[in-house]
Amino acid sequence: MALVAVLAAIGGRATDGTTSASTTPVTPIAETVSAYLKPPVLVSTVPSLVARHQAEIEATAPPSTVAATAAAATATPGATPVPQAAYFTYTIQPGDSVASIAARFGINDAYLLWNNPELSADPDMLVIGGSLLVPSSNSLVYHVRYGDTLNGIAETYGITTDDILRNPANSLVSPDNLGEAAVLVLPGAVPPAPPAPVDTPAPEPAFIPAPVPAGIGSEPEPEPAAPPFVSTGFIWPFYSSISTYYGGYHAGIDIDGFNAYGAPISAAASGTVVLASWSDAGYGYHVIIDHGDGTQTLYAHLSEIWVSAGQWVNQGEGVGALGSTGYSTGPHLHFEIHVNGYAVDPLAYLP
Repeated sequence: MALVAVLAAIGGRATDGTTSASTTPVTPIAETVSAYLKPPVLVSTVPSLVARHQAEIEATAPPSTVAATAAAATATPGATPVPQAAYFTYTIQPGDSVASIAARFGINDAYLLWNNPELSADPDMLVIGGSLLVPSSNSLVYHVRYGDTLNGIAETYGITTDDILRNPANSLVSPDNLGEAAVLVLPGAVPPAPPAPVDTPAPEPAFIPAPVPAGIGSEPEPEPAAPPFVSTGFIWPFYSSISTYYGGYHAGIDIDGFNAYGAPISAAASGTVVLASWSDAGYGYHVIIDHGDGTQTLYAHLSEIWVSAGQWVNQGEGVGALGSTGYSTGPHLHFEIHVNGYAVDPLAYLP
């Protein structure tokens, strides 16, 4: 009823229905009601006032203060910074080269080549759409093999065990908790130069005595039986043309597998399987065989693995199927021979 009385007074009419005699100009009811509704409208303007005030502060503050304020405004309270990955994959784009990719990610181009053994002898012949392993710093990504020790790895690559232990990407507490098939990041490591193949001299021809004519002297001794055949050396794990040769930063040979996807891959020599695993750093499904004489062979990019670690395989026995897993641009076999821990040219050892 109080509102009715006020409205009536404004309109010049008393509450009893009579007309007031006041000559004061009458304010229209619509304007008066509007006056009563203004306070809520002022509340809605507060954000714009705050924003305007903030803009005035930023306009007069030093640039560093403004940047810090903006960073604090966008930061999530209590959020933990995401650590940078030790290495990642990069898809090759048109116009890329080894030098441009290395410069983009702030690393030496040698480390881009060393971490990608699938690069051909011409490092700038990159396949658009292919993948490269890119380390976040000048470091090598190393796959631990059977029999590896941290001291041996450090000595081979010219660094110290502390360099490996201090790298947070390795998550190593001590040199003793090195696990087989683990992946290590070796900061500042340099691959050792491969040794030159050892030339095996041709055997001297055996002395063959002249035959003794029949009837002269004693009876000739019977010829000794031929010794049983023993497989020595290596055989081809798969027969096809070579698409990439050993050399430069390519630690083996690539045997083309066009139209042969799934073909069996044979053990190049008898030995014990020391690794049958998947690799995120290039090889895909791969197998390593230790032959017990200081040599090992590696078979990479398999579509299937048919053996397991610790298994003995005979020369020529299938170890897996040809494929294109890992960093591969098509079906082929990447084949390596290592002598005393060093990669050598397989063609110097194959028949």
